[in-house]
Parts: sequence; structure tokens; C-alpha cells
Amino acid sequence: MTGTEKIWVIQGGGLAAWAAAALLARHLPSGHSVLIEAAAPPALGEEPEVVIADPDGVLVQLSDGAGLLAHGHGGFFLGSLLRNWRDGRDIAVVEQEPLPGIDGVALADVVLRVARQSPDAPDYAALLAPLQFQARVMAAGRYAHPSPDRQSPRSLLRPRLMLDARVLTARLRDIALRAGVRETPEDAREVRAFMTLETRANGVFSGDGDWTARLGYDRCLTVRFAGGDHAPRLDIANLEEGLASRSPLPGGGFASLAYAADRATADVAKTALAAWLGGIDVAAQSDVALAPGLDTHPWSGRRLAIGPAAARFGDALGLDSVLLERQLTQLVASLPGASDQISACAEAYNEAVVRDMRHRADRLHFILLCGSQGQRLAPAGDDLARRIAQFTSRNAGVGLDGDPYDAQHWIMLMASLGLMPRRYDIQADRLDIKAAMASLGRMVIAFDQTLAALPAHSQFIDRLREGG
Repeated sequence: MTGTEKIWVIQGGGLAAWAAAALLARHLPSGHSVLIEAAAPPALGEEPEVVIADPDGVLVQLSDGAGLLAHGHGGFFLGSLLRNWRDGRDIAVVEQEPLPGIDGVALADVVLRVARQSPDAPDYAALLAPLQFQARVMAAGRYAHPSPDRQSPRSLLRPRLMLDARVLTARLRDIALRAGVRETPEDAREVRAFMTLETRANGVFSGDGDWTARLGYDRCLTVRFAGGDHAPRLDIANLEEGLASRSPLPGGGFASLAYAADRATADVAKTALAAWLGGIDVAAQSDVALAPGLDTHPWSGRRLAIGPAAARFGDALGLDSVLLERQLTQLVASLPGASDQISACAEAYNEAVVRDMRHRADRLHFILLCGSQGQRLAPAGDDLARRIAQFTSRNAGVGLDGDPYDAQHWIMLMASLGLMPRRYDIQADRLDIKAAMASLGRMVIAFDQTLAALPAHSQFIDRLREGG
């Protein structure tokens, strides 16, 4: 250690800490080093047992996700299925590449015209369902790697990876230490930090960062289980007691129930989650207080909060791990090369990360508003209200800065949750509707044929483990 060395001190010992350490070791310029003040590994409930990561994302790039899969510690994640959210209908919420239009008219407007022109036609959501290709792959239990050929139906798919958080943390720790990251030395008191990264969970987020009223829960029951036959997807259930989620891993999985303490006791929550999961063996469980929200200024001066120190949602829809991925991605883009750049880097980082978090929370808030406990939640904020008004009036999606979801995603989500537009793009009236529907039919048939040829998720994972 030299007198001019700039030391980045990371506080914590979980996934966020070791991911940040591995990332900084790879991207910091010369003259910078990383020191980690490793705490004890987090107990179950302090961070998710399952991490959802983009195939090309930072976590997978750092950790060699294929290796984790080959060792049986992960699976492919093709979306989330909302169960019994509206009228007993299951709703798939997935991301896929935007669908091509027909003669400049968005497919959502073509479908809406069909729904409007005949009282006997299925409802809007039912007509859109065949076009949710990634949701259909997920529901069928198939796996499809995206195709680089833009003409292929598979080019529309964006499967994610679902990894075991503790295995991933151990892998990242090894990578970080090999890259030169140091653990706390005996003379730690003499270390003067150039930057401090806090990754340990906060108790409560202050100000507008506390979203308990928006999301309606303040406790989270977490279980790690063995056994059971669970499809390779994230299932979300709108239980009377709260928001339940289930993420499978080979030989078991991870599940949580976010609930409100003033509506359900701990025993009631345990009973409800056990009934939903069915016949499983609980390996470990915890029930902790949870204040969903975010730190609106995670990078302040020479301190940066990241991971559970910056945002917590209780693994709702996999948001916690997705937010960590976003924070790490933005950190790389914002790394300072000199001391006088820190304030500008912090401003850019905060704006990008907090905006992304708010948009994702809007999406979750919107889903919860349409559920049985929606009447208990705070009303939609300005951005979400604007989205809903734009959709219900025009069948259009509002594009907001930094939105991680495209307009098509928001339109399909709103339609699936029961919202119906009042009017559509006037250009849809000029289309030959029979020809347009024939084009839609050919698109669906092409995907049907592709879907039929795809291997089952289990077959793909078996081949991967065998080295095929």
C-alpha cells in the first residue's frame, strides 16, 4: 500500500459486497485498490436466496453463469406468472423484444380494432395473449435462447438466468480475491478510505424512500425449501394474506410472503405460505421487519450505498437482485478517475439509478393496485397515473426517461390486468383488417412451430450439465 493509493473500502460480506469488489477490481484504473471489511455471511431473509440476472448482465459476466448452471445451481428464468390476479386468470408478466407493426400501425392497435368491431370477439387481453411469445414459452416449460437472426421468432425472446445467491456470492468472492481485493488487515484503523461502499441492509428508508404505504407490506416471511415439483419460473400469487413469490432451484427453491403486520400474524403468514407451496420440506425460514423503499441519494460525497443498503423490496418480482444489477452497471459508467470528479459522478449515478428504481416500483405498485389489497395502497403517483391515463384514453404507452420497460410491455401488462382503452390509433382504420389479421396469424403460426420444436427446460439443463 502506497501513500498515494486510493482505497475503496467495501463494508459487508454478502452478494452486493463481493459483486462490487469483483467489479471494481476489474474496472478501477491504476492507483486504486479495493479493501473489503467482510462481515459474517447474511442470514436467510437478509438477502434473496435466488438472484435473477440478465444473460448479458454484470453478475453473469463476472461469475461465469454457465458454470453455475452446469453445476446445478441455477436455471433459466422466462418471466413471472401472476396467479389468480384477476377473475381467476393467470397473467404472465415477461419482457420480450418489441413486436413489429403492420404498415406502421402497432399490433396493440390492430388487436384493439378487432376487439371493438365485433361484440362476439374475445376481450382485448385474450386477443393479445398469443402475441406474448416469451410468456407462452414460460408457460409451456420450454427454453429458447435468443436468435441473432432478426427474422426468427426466437429473436423476440429475452430469457434470464436464475442463480443461487449463496453459490454466486462464493464464486464472486474467489474472483475478487484472485484479482487483488484485500480483506480487512490488522491495521485497518490506519486505512484512509478514498470511497466507502456500504452494502449492509438499512432498517428504514427515510422521506419519500419509504414505500410501505405504496406497496402495502411491512414484513417478509422467507423460506428455503427442499422437494416439490416446481416449474422453472417465478410464480407470484395474490393471496389474501399478502404477496407470495416462489423461485425454484434444483432440488427445491426459495419462497417469500410479503405481508402487513396489521392484517396477518406471523403464524397466519406461515400457514398461508405453506398451503400455497404444497408438499415441501422447509430447510430454513425467517420472518423479518421490512420497509420497502430506496435511498434517494445513494451516492453522497465519498459514501455509496449499494444493494440492500440502497433499495429493498423483499424480493418482490425479483426486484432486489435486478436493482443490484442496475446499480453495478451504472457504477461502471460512473467511476471517477480523480478526486474532483466525484461530485459529478455521484449526481449522474443517483439520477440514473433512482429513476430506474422508481419506474420498477411503479410497475409493482400498479400490479398490486389491481389486486385484492389494492384499496389499502396509496394512489398512483404522477408518473404511473400518466401511464394509466395515456393507455386508457389512447391505447398508447408513455415513454419516461430511463424506463427499463418499453411501451409494448406496459400496454400488455395493463391489458392483462383488466384495463381497456377507449380509442386506438386512427391509422388502424385505414388497414385492410382481414389482411392485417392474416399477417398476425402467420406470425403466431411461425411462433407456434418454433415453440413446438423447443426443448423442455429440464432437457436443456440436463444437456448443459452433461456438457452437451
